[in-house]
Amino acid sequence: MSTPYQGYEPPRRTRPLHLLWAVPLSVAGALAALAFASFEWCGITACRWGDRGSPLVVGLATLLAGAMVSAPFWLIRWTARTPVRIAVGVVLGLAVWVGGWYWVTHPAP
Repeated sequence: MSTPYQGYEPPRRTRPLHLLWAVPLSVAGALAALAFASFEWCGITACRWGDRGSPLVVGLATLLAGAMVSAPFWLIRWTARTPVRIAVGVVLGLAVWVGGWYWVTHPAP
């Protein structure tokens, strides 16, 4: 007798290749979230008159950007070691979150 269909699972050597399409999509989404945060912070006035947006909205948008960048590393089994996948995702997510917050709240003159 044959075993019932369990679903398709790609071979282990091709799993890391999924990062080639997932990472650029997540970076594009993160850039969109950072653009929204920048517009929320400065608006159309380019931060000239001291009008600032809500820091809470900017913080949530940059947190979303960090989560979007780290999601492919968490969801795609590019390595068999789960702690490595989680650690890489957390480090990248924190770097994008903090770097995005600084980039949005300290615009270039």
